[in-house]
Amino acid sequence: ITPSTANTSCTTSASIMSTTSEIDEAHNESGTSAVPKPLHLLHPFHEDNSKYDDGDGDNNNNAWSPPAYDRTWLTQLLERHSSDPRLTKYYNNLHETYPILKKKALVVAPMVDQSDLPFRLLCRDYGANLCFTPMVHAKMFTDMKGYRKKFWSYVDGTPASDRPLIVQLCGSDKKSLLYTIKYIIESKNGVDGIDLNCGCPQTIAKRGMYGAFLLEKDNGDAIVDIVSYLVKEVGHLIPISVKVRILPSGVEDSLKLYGRLVDAGAAMLTVHGRTRLQKTYKTGHADWDAIKRTVELYSHRVPILSNGSIANLDDVVSCLQHTGADGIMSSESILEYPPIFTETGTAAVEGKRTGPSRLEIARQYLRYCEEYPPDKAGQGSGMKCIRAHFHRILHADLGKYHDVRTEVAYGRSMETFWKVCDDVQAMQDVEGHDGTEETLSWYMRHRIPQDNDDNDDNATQQQVNDREEEKKSVDPDEADALNCTNLFGGGDDDDDGEQCW
Repeated sequence: ITPSTANTSCTTSASIMSTTSEIDEAHNESGTSAVPKPLHLLHPFHEDNSKYDDGDGDNNNNAWSPPAYDRTWLTQLLERHSSDPRLTKYYNNLHETYPILKKKALVVAPMVDQSDLPFRLLCRDYGANLCFTPMVHAKMFTDMKGYRKKFWSYVDGTPASDRPLIVQLCGSDKKSLLYTIKYIIESKNGVDGIDLNCGCPQTIAKRGMYGAFLLEKDNGDAIVDIVSYLVKEVGHLIPISVKVRILPSGVEDSLKLYGRLVDAGAAMLTVHGRTRLQKTYKTGHADWDAIKRTVELYSHRVPILSNGSIANLDDVVSCLQHTGADGIMSSESILEYPPIFTETGTAAVEGKRTGPSRLEIARQYLRYCEEYPPDKAGQGSGMKCIRAHFHRILHADLGKYHDVRTEVAYGRSMETFWKVCDDVQAMQDVEGHDGTEETLSWYMRHRIPQDNDDNDDNATQQQVNDREEEKKSVDPDEADALNCTNLFGGGDDDDDGEQCW
């Protein structure tokens, strides 16, 4: 990507490294230079970016204005990686069949305990061309050395095969957010963007003032101020995007706030077409009309991603046609079946699963876990992370095979999970299981209307199992791993049944 030559000034290495001496120590330990990589050269600007005040005191007479990203920066980013053989094997056929997919982002959402490195690599094998990391808590990242070691490797960064990549942060403390961004963008291989979580609906997000609650704080003034601050400090180095929901007060208020975020310098918006009140059995269909209006109002300035109600490639195409968005972000459906961006389970193949079976997917995930253990930097939840994925991927099997379900719930070793795969295989063989007849199971758990959401007496056995699964997934013996789900929701102290994305 060719940058504007109007202003290529970069924050000096001294200013970037001054937040804490630990960054310098990490550089020295790895033997790398403390001079920051010119990440701003990867991202294009408009010519009016010369108004940017780089803090050297020379521009005090100029009113600061946020870096004006070329709204095609995302398209250009995807284009740089479009020759990846993992993508071309799908592009060659799908782009001819569905021209609307050309130059569109097919995105793995930021998901606590779920969008870990092994899972991201698995999704990239099946057509995902952009991934987000799990949500990183900026205040804990700043204050706790152990947390930093668990959730990001300063020395190793993320492998080159894990690009393009956007890191999602949560929090409302501006200094902590800034520290975390500077730390991450200076790590090996860099990243392609920073995203702020304004979508998490959990009660713990309210207590921590992040997610959907930060979006609503002070009528939006708080998040607008944070975006403006971060863009002013590091927006010339890295795009700052925001993942939002629809405000409980309605679409009109939401659209006004989205415009303020763009005015503050947000380089991209991802709109989850639901309010924070739409969760568990009240999830409902995402409001694609609201996303369409967002696109109509702001997509000439920044890319807009659509999130919500995507179960397969048919939904991807329908959503793109309806909203005009620059891409589709998938969360729950891709958790259960990563190849959803391919022609499987669609009308064109009569609903048949033409891709790998769920058991094959589970085994592929384990192979990536052996290469990139989830307890290493990038996702610090260790075996709990694997357990969570198995509950999603093999949901239909674990609902029937209760002994195997117990193995998963308390699994503590790779050997256990390989054995789970063998046990499921044996039971499927006895039943004469046909992988082409598989359909989504875990994804549908909140999408079948129930007469009474809160009364276990009226719940199906599968629903009771699902609730117990969430409780069992919290292992108190893993406290030393600084388990992300315990910190950000989904545990015994915050069992409101909603995922933090």
